[in-house]
Amino acid sequence: MSKNISNRTTRSQAAAIVERWLATGDFPNEMLEDVREHRAFLMELVYGIVRWKRLLDWVIARYVRRSPVPAQQAFLLVGLYQLLKMTEVAPYAAVHETVEAAKAALGERQADFTNAILRRTLREKDSLPAELARQPLGIRQSHPDELLERWTRHFGPGPTEALCAWNNRRADVIVRVNLLKTTPDDFLKALAAAGVGDKVCPFNAGKATTEANIEHRTKDFFPACFTLAHGARVADLPGYAEGHFMVIDPAAIQAVELLDPQPGNHVLDACAAPGGKTALIAERMRLKGQLVAMDLREDRLPRLRANLERLGCAAFAKVVQGDARRLRPESFGRFDRILLDVPCSNTGVIRRKPDVRWRFSKTGLTRIGAAQRELLERAAGLVKRGGCIVYSTCSLEPEENELPIAAWLKSHPEFRLRSFRQSFPPTSGRDGAYAALLQA
Repeated sequence: MSKNISNRTTRSQAAAIVERWLATGDFPNEMLEDVREHRAFLMELVYGIVRWKRLLDWVIARYVRRSPVPAQQAFLLVGLYQLLKMTEVAPYAAVHETVEAAKAALGERQADFTNAILRRTLREKDSLPAELARQPLGIRQSHPDELLERWTRHFGPGPTEALCAWNNRRADVIVRVNLLKTTPDDFLKALAAAGVGDKVCPFNAGKATTEANIEHRTKDFFPACFTLAHGARVADLPGYAEGHFMVIDPAAIQAVELLDPQPGNHVLDACAAPGGKTALIAERMRLKGQLVAMDLREDRLPRLRANLERLGCAAFAKVVQGDARRLRPESFGRFDRILLDVPCSNTGVIRRKPDVRWRFSKTGLTRIGAAQRELLERAAGLVKRGGCIVYSTCSLEPEENELPIAAWLKSHPEFRLRSFRQSFPPTSGRDGAYAALLQA
């Protein structure tokens, strides 16, 4: 296969994924899961289009009166994203290869339409920035107005614009050394010995927007965290197969820091998949005690088990499929500590999951909120007296974070808020997250 044909095939594949996303709202990450050939280029195209869709649609609307059908729109988005956001792709190649791919998939007439729009965009490319600068923030930074309005109310205009810019950056891959198997120094020595020492650098933790420690002190996990160079593959690093490190953002680590599990504890990780926090809990417990790792969805369990196996704690953690909202004390007894990493809107991780911005709705927030409250209620009956619950989300929304916790505590005077952590990405330099330590 020639390089040009390969390029066209990749663009056709990207257009097919984008078309399906436009038509069904299916998750792009799941559609990309099994891709192996030209993976980096394909991921850049798909995630970039999802990220910048509103801006790209604004460009399309300058030239056409009616919205194209999904199949046609997908090829236009593929071409426009290359022209406007992928500086490493030559403009001629972006137009030619996309048009040829559209011709093979849609026919001559549709390809001619695609060609006309892309070439006109190319001719007017230099004048677009000035025109775009006059557009509202939602178009300039490609976010829905509903999110911008609520963030402006909660955080103010400046922080909201900074958050949008953060969400549109390419996400860093952060790895944390698995202290059950190695040390940060030995991890770095192994990379140096393999000649890939330049592939990672120490993670530079910023200062969180809000960090309250009322009566609790925790050990910072961040010295064991490293940022992976863009373009490097996690699985290619020395020690991956041996489980010497895991991929996890430091914002997620904070929930385990608050939980502070100890050797000999009886611990429940109620929403465990894919297993990063479970492995951190096992590490803190030094594989001593009892750890139950539960997840509602059976299809997530194979990945959970595989991750725990690689990280060396599969024999320690008891993996269970089930709904923590239905769990009773007679199943596993009462726990010293419970981690509730509850389902949420994911607005703190839009940089990693760009489609989240387009799926957000107030109705969805209400529906998820009901599940969050049910999980808290059940956990209250499962924790020992003197034990604790850590409630955590990867959300920025008060309705999922401080507001439900404050309301829940009013109706549960037997618990008190001992500590909480809140990460606002532009300030903290890590994903958006919230975690509250509730002491029984």
